[in-house]
Amino acid sequence: MINKNIPLIPVRYYLRLIELLVARQISMQPIFDELDIDVLKFQQQPDLKVSINQVEKFIQYCLSFPENRDLAFELGASLRLSSHSLVGYAILTSETLEHALILVTRYFNLIMPSFKASIRYDHEQLELLIEPDVVMEQLTLNFHIEAIAVALHHNICELLNDEVTTSYSIFLSTYEPLYLNRFRQLKQVKFHFNALLKSGIKIVFTQALLNYKLPLADDMTLKAVEIKCQEQMKEITRGQDFPEWIRMMLMNTYHIPTLAECAQLLHVSTKTLQRQLNKQEKDFNHIKKEVILSRAKQRLTQSNVSITDIAYELGYSSSSNFSRAFKALTSLTPEQYRLKHKG
Repeated sequence: MINKNIPLIPVRYYLRLIELLVARQISMQPIFDELDIDVLKFQQQPDLKVSINQVEKFIQYCLSFPENRDLAFELGASLRLSSHSLVGYAILTSETLEHALILVTRYFNLIMPSFKASIRYDHEQLELLIEPDVVMEQLTLNFHIEAIAVALHHNICELLNDEVTTSYSIFLSTYEPLYLNRFRQLKQVKFHFNALLKSGIKIVFTQALLNYKLPLADDMTLKAVEIKCQEQMKEITRGQDFPEWIRMMLMNTYHIPTLAECAQLLHVSTKTLQRQLNKQEKDFNHIKKEVILSRAKQRLTQSNVSITDIAYELGYSSSSNFSRAFKALTSLTPEQYRLKHKG
């Protein structure tokens, strides 16, 4: 588990929070003094990091004022895609909403390293899951869950240019706030509170929304921005759990990447990545087989996608090759497994 005193989280979001508090004429100097924070330095370098411990004390101070009970909502509503630095620009230039959501999961560590994002396909729908990746106090956790959920909604509206009329749902683990009407006033979305067993957020998108062509799609710009994102990922993944990182990448990309492609995303050589895996007695191909089997089972039981399309998605050259590999691991063909386990 990550030490709470290790600087981890970009300060840029909390700078926006300070602006909101200043507008409410709330003095921040007492908490700045307690945390020994040089606000001017942070304003000049918004990508500097703060620790979970500092964030918890800061949020506790902010919420000690009764008039700040809606502060998480206000923070989320104030964040635009450009607030997320390079990742925001990558998302803006994606081809479709589905592609944008895949990028969100791929680079969420650059947005909010204390949370993780993943995608799950369920009966022709896509579920975007946001879950805490570090232990934090409940007050701080709930504050972030609400702020992230509201920010994601506004970012989705920004992506779709407010043109799409199809609605979608956001499920949160937190209880209904006293200012519930503010959530009800948001267009094209329905928020469901106390709706998850685990702490976090789940957003459900229909296929019609996923296929929406984004107005600012630009493949050349996207590739250039992704290179910069990958360089930043290289920095934050130094010393991290490489096997777990690879498992996450394999789970959250549409087409299963090769070892060389994973190494490229980390900006390390294939040999270096292999060496890091060997240090932890892990093998790329073994991890890949586990993830492919998990994804195959998920797609077979939670969607109506054809066996051929699933095989292609998982990197097989034909459905027959996929069927043979799947049966060798489960003793059932994909068709038999779907028939037996699909609800």
